[in-house]
Amino acid sequence: MTQRTGTRWRTRSRVAALAAAGALAAATALAAAPAAAQPVSAQDQAAAQALFDEGRALAAAGKHAEACPKLEESHRLDPAIGTQYYLAECLEGLGRTASAWTLYLQVGDLAAAAGQSARASYARQRAEGIAPSLVRLAIRVPDALRSVPGLRVERDGSLIGPAQWGAAVPVDPGRHTVVVTAPGKKPWRHEVDASAPGTTVAVDVPPLEEAPGAPAAGAAAPPLAPAPRPAPAPRADAAPWSTQRVLGLVVGGAGLAAAAVGAGFGVHAMAKRDASNDGHCDAQDTCDPEGLGLREQSLDAARVSTIAFVGAGLALAGGAVLFFTAPSGREPAAEPSVRVSVGPLGASVDGRF
Repeated sequence: MTQRTGTRWRTRSRVAALAAAGALAAATALAAAPAAAQPVSAQDQAAAQALFDEGRALAAAGKHAEACPKLEESHRLDPAIGTQYYLAECLEGLGRTASAWTLYLQVGDLAAAAGQSARASYARQRAEGIAPSLVRLAIRVPDALRSVPGLRVERDGSLIGPAQWGAAVPVDPGRHTVVVTAPGKKPWRHEVDASAPGTTVAVDVPPLEEAPGAPAAGAAAPPLAPAPRPAPAPRADAAPWSTQRVLGLVVGGAGLAAAAVGAGFGVHAMAKRDASNDGHCDAQDTCDPEGLGLREQSLDAARVSTIAFVGAGLALAGGAVLFFTAPSGREPAAEPSVRVSVGPLGASVDGRF
């Protein structure tokens, strides 16, 4: 069983499976020394230990595809040089030789920096053992394309900087996707199979085609279309039915309605007067009780008629003022307001124009 505590690890069994007798001593030294790491919580340490144990057990059973993610997560939670080493071993068993080679070299550098020569030597031996079988991929970008502004080269979704263009870089065996893009150009995409151990596969990027609608290189940019002139704001006097004029018509219409009411009550007053004179009141205005009632009704109707006619006159006058004094649109006008009041004692028009 392999036990991991925080950033320390040691091996109690299966060490002999790592190498021959000479490497066994180095592996034991590698397993005995602590690796530098940032302090982590006890909970993360416990989770890292559990994942480490599960990953080691799965790797021992040959289930590298299940083991490697557990070892990787264990190392993320509680970084330890031992976990990193076993992760490299797991990736090597999975066939990801470039990733394993890189981790072995990292373990060797960390051990050397800590003055642990035996540990560094063993990790580097493992890296050297993988090196001859590494698969390398070279993405070659022609000089004419290198000067294209905004050129972007990606391998499997990761950006490849100009320093790597043309360099034979170790990659994990398998299919890889190269994508090259640039503003105004059609994207170029290419899949390559880099699986044969110890080989170098080259990908030559061709000149990129112009994207549809994009101006040709060196062509003058089309002139910009002149900006449309803003439409002139409509003049207030251009609209024959401005708010104030409509309000004037409404007030005038109210005046006409009041006049009609006044006329109606006037006719009613005259009818009641005539009815009182029909045998109920004499020439000296001496009336019987029924005549007196008819005379009172006639007076009431006459009062309402008078009030209605007065209100009608005021409303008609106010409507005319509103209609004929509507602003011309040269100056902003205040919002007009008019109030027509009709009461038992008279009528009034007041407002702001």
